[in-house]
Amino acid sequence: MKISVIIPIRNSEKYLSQCLDSVLCQNIGDMEIICVDDHSSDSSPNILEAYGRKDPRITVIRNNANLHAGVCRNIGLEKAKGEYVLFLDADDMLFKGAPEKAYETARRHNADIVRCKAEDLDDVTGQSSRTPHNSLKKVPAFLFDRALKYESCYRIFSKICVAPWGGLFRRSFLMERGIRFNSLICVNDRSFYWESILKAKTVVFSGTFLVNYRTNINTSLVGRRIKNFSCHFKSYGLVDKISSAMPLKMRRNILDAEMFDMAHWLEKSAETEYFDDIVQMMSEFLRSTDKTVWNNIGRCGWHKRIAPLIENPQSTVLTVKQRT
Repeated sequence: MKISVIIPIRNSEKYLSQCLDSVLCQNIGDMEIICVDDHSSDSSPNILEAYGRKDPRITVIRNNANLHAGVCRNIGLEKAKGEYVLFLDADDMLFKGAPEKAYETARRHNADIVRCKAEDLDDVTGQSSRTPHNSLKKVPAFLFDRALKYESCYRIFSKICVAPWGGLFRRSFLMERGIRFNSLICVNDRSFYWESILKAKTVVFSGTFLVNYRTNINTSLVGRRIKNFSCHFKSYGLVDKISSAMPLKMRRNILDAEMFDMAHWLEKSAETEYFDDIVQMMSEFLRSTDKTVWNNIGRCGWHKRIAPLIENPQSTVLTVKQRT
């Protein structure tokens, strides 16, 4: 088996057929599709059953409770038989022929990880775009299609998308090194990203556009991340532990990326009912966080975004609104 495509599914009836069709039309014969239904309450189970009857490559696993995407991916990984695994979200699509190209790149370099490009698809306008993080615009051209390790170009890895659908992972590498997703309600992929990148012997950037990433679907993801903002702090703790043995400059780069992500979601919460509580949580988190990794925390870009919201939250909401 060349590739195992693992898809966590939670009430995805609107997009699930498009997602599955984009996988089933690929040219790779030695491929399996493992669909983990996370206790959906819509018609997703019926759609999965219909597809499973039509194509033997599809395996459907149903959870008896809502376990969240990270746990679903772990369940799929344990079941997988492929040499490489591809984690796909149920509202996204694969480009035709892309998994085969990514697999060929992985085999050519004997890679533990291949990070590919993704294109954003606005669900409301139907327009496609290529954002810097998802399309790897910040990766220099000379680094593509080369066998790399984190230490050789560590600054680049904080400038790309951490989402697991961003490429292929050698299954034996994940299994043998004990790399799994955390079980948080949200922010369950950032610790997986850093642990896999830091432990990989070979990482390759590919110019292949692998995933059509759907954006502007609704506010469910935004609402979930904000409502469960404490997951950011727990995720930070996991990443802090994962990176603890790294040289200081590398560890600082990793934790900077985590704090920038936190600052981004803090700003997104500015006009919600949870804002005051989140500001209080963020203030307490910064007071208790080990700051020795930064020479001068006041000069950090993420701190310059967070500090005004904490010091004078009401006066900065309008500024955040204008910027976002």
